[in-house]
Amino acid sequence: MSKLQKLELLKDSLQQAIDRAVSSIGQIHQQIADLPFELLERAGVLSEDKLALRERNRQAATMVYDAIRRINQQIGDLVSDQIENLEDAQHIKRVMEENEDEAAPAPKKKAAAKKAAASKPAARKPAVKKAAAKRAPAKKTVAKAAGKTAGKS
Repeated sequence: MSKLQKLELLKDSLQQAIDRAVSSIGQIHQQIADLPFELLERAGVLSEDKLALRERNRQAATMVYDAIRRINQQIGDLVSDQIENLEDAQHIKRVMEENEDEAAPAPKKKAAAKKAAASKPAARKPAVKKAAAKRAPAKKTVAKAAGKTAGKS
């Protein structure tokens, strides 16, 4: 079990514990809040109209504890989403590393080929230039020869 899975399990346990605690506290709160109403009702001081206050008190407490449970659920969902994002990031990292490992040997071969090419002497393309260079002096030589011949006559 990975650390993130353990963290998710811990989050779930904590979230359930908070939910149970909120429910227990809500029930205890209702029992304590009902005590004054019960005493007043036994004494005959509370009329039917005043009993509506008791119901409003229960509704208000229920709304508060429901809000706490809802917040607990939302925080749990947020933490679960973040853990899922971390798991996704780990998976992406593994895939990228695997792809780099597969692609890494190819550039090494190219680098070795470049080193081998650099150590070999460069192929000579000036062969064409040499031929052109041979022709040019040949013309000069013919012109010189013609001039020498003209000068000798």
